[in-house]
Amino acid sequence: MPNLEDVVFITLPDGLGQQIEGFTFDPSIELPVQIADDSGEIQSDEGISFAMIASGLIKVMAHNPTHPHSGYYRSLLLTLQPEIVKELQLAAIARANAEDYDFAEELFSAALNLNRNEPQLFVNLALIYGHKARQALDNKEQELYDEAIERQLKTLRDGLELHANSELLLAEYGMLNLYLGNDEIALKNLNGYLKVAEAGEKRDLIEKQVNQLSERLDNEKTLYAAFDAMQMGQDERALALSETFISSDKQQWGAWFIKGWAHRRLGDFKEAQEAFLRCLELGEENADIYNELSICALELGNSDLSKEYLEIALELEDDNVKLLSNLAFIHMRDGEFNRAYELMERGLAIDPNDPAIQYLQGELTRDEE
Repeated sequence: MPNLEDVVFITLPDGLGQQIEGFTFDPSIELPVQIADDSGEIQSDEGISFAMIASGLIKVMAHNPTHPHSGYYRSLLLTLQPEIVKELQLAAIARANAEDYDFAEELFSAALNLNRNEPQLFVNLALIYGHKARQALDNKEQELYDEAIERQLKTLRDGLELHANSELLLAEYGMLNLYLGNDEIALKNLNGYLKVAEAGEKRDLIEKQVNQLSERLDNEKTLYAAFDAMQMGQDERALALSETFISSDKQQWGAWFIKGWAHRRLGDFKEAQEAFLRCLELGEENADIYNELSICALELGNSDLSKEYLEIALELEDDNVKLLSNLAFIHMRDGEFNRAYELMERGLAIDPNDPAIQYLQGELTRDEE
């Protein structure tokens, strides 16, 4: 955003008490004047016009609204141009349509800082930051994207601090957070919108979004609860919770994994195997799934398939000591000592203190003797 480099401050002559439509100039307060680009000073042959002062005031209001004399500048600007807020908005819209987002930001910022009593002005500025974010994303400029999104969020938050029950701000802030994946914040603000919004198409659309979001969050809580139950050894509870989740969303591989995990710990290896295979069908492929499939295959009497699953798992995580030791144990059990020894040595190189690897080393060394 442009700064105040093209603004100079001037002092009015002592004793000047000129009034303009009831506004009395204070000679002790410097006035901002916008000068021609790169000139660095006021041109003596041009002098100072009210337009230059008005432009200087607009820039100060846009870029430094906490200036010690901002109240004085605001009153002066509104006196010089009573319709300035409306004019700034129209000019900003024109610049936005021309994709001159920096200038549009300056104009909307000035309008907002002249009148913070209108929620629409917060939304207008926030929308400019949204345009800048999309532009940065298209140009693969992540830092600029993050900066624009944070400014967009802050602008709407600032608006809500002043206008907590504004349906316009609640809707904009809620939908932006929904887009960003901040589901809890989105739900809170969209529910706030529904409490104050009048009936209409927009309200109906947002109510539908809220219902979908609420259902998704409830499902996520169910999935988290299922995982917590597994961590606490409550396998049957975890199984029931995972099945509750799957009844409403069959496309989430994590729910199928917990279901398979619970079945496997309960000794239901066929059902566990089916659940883990469903994870693969949904497009997820990780070492944990193949390790679990290996355990199921082994318990169902298919040692070769069990080893195949572990080989795939090791392709995904070749330095996973648990996978190396699991595969080594199966090979040792099947009398394939050379392969077991090779896997044990790989595990030793990664973590010589791993208890399973140390046990394998002792067993394989004893077998050699």
